[in-house]
Amino acid sequence: MFRKVLIAEDQDTTHRGVESILKETITHVSKTKYCDDAVIKVKASLQEGMPFELLITDLQFEEDHRDRSISIGEDLITEVKQLIPNIKIIVFSVEKGIGRIKRLYDDYGIHAFVAKGRDESLHIKRAIQAVYNKEPYCTPKIKQLLRNVDDIDEINDADIKILNFLSRGLSQKQISETLIPPCSLSSIEKNISRLKVLLNAKNPVQLISLAKDRGII
Repeated sequence: MFRKVLIAEDQDTTHRGVESILKETITHVSKTKYCDDAVIKVKASLQEGMPFELLITDLQFEEDHRDRSISIGEDLITEVKQLIPNIKIIVFSVEKGIGRIKRLYDDYGIHAFVAKGRDESLHIKRAIQAVYNKEPYCTPKIKQLLRNVDDIDEINDADIKILNFLSRGLSQKQISETLIPPCSLSSIEKNISRLKVLLNAKNPVQLISLAKDRGII
């Protein structure tokens, strides 16, 4: 089993719960509420010659009085993997956006995703064992949704921005003026038409509803 694990989580109750689970089988468990501190701990583990083998991290970290250079899980994962390329990563989060979760596997190389909520303790244990056995893991409900998102590969960051603007009630003209850099109205219209085809939507209202159902926004 893993010998040295780092938890990056800013909620005390979650911290204590995960730490309690880990201490059943793992001797060295370190925790932090800040991504910057997690990076410091990772660097220190390298200097000591005993690098962390597993990182369990949330994605969202609440803002407070402290200045931070890293404030989201994706940036922490990137930084940690640069320092310890072979470290295993488990994301433990309330995130339900399937597009974002898929990118965690595809672009950030995570090894497991566990959704916070019902039976989370059971799934954390299963995820740790699976990752240790060099097997990917995902909470069953999320895993089922991931099987149905092939068309998300065709939806890029610019599309997601447009969908978010639409969901906030902006007109296509307003979206064309709000995007940075600005985009022509005809380009916005073409993108929205393409997205309606991809998600099989008849109108913008249905498009937003389907995008939310699929976890794209």
